[in-house]
Amino acid sequence: MELLPHEKYLLSIDEAAEYSGIGQNRLRQIIDENPDLDFIIRRGEKKKQKLIHRKKFENWIMTLNFI
Repeated sequence: MELLPHEKYLLSIDEAAEYSGIGQNRLRQIIDENPDLDFIIRRGEKKKQKLIHRKKFENWIMTLNFI
């Protein structure tokens, strides 16, 4: 069963970029510069893979005036 991004709880960086309209490079830059953002979830032994909590990400976007 394939879910659409708006149906998923967690998104990959690529999915979050497509879903939000923010470029992948810009989204990675935002995450790298702000590692304490509450919508970032790290996965894996070395916590290298980053996932995006969709609802928290949406709420964060709603607080912005520009990106």
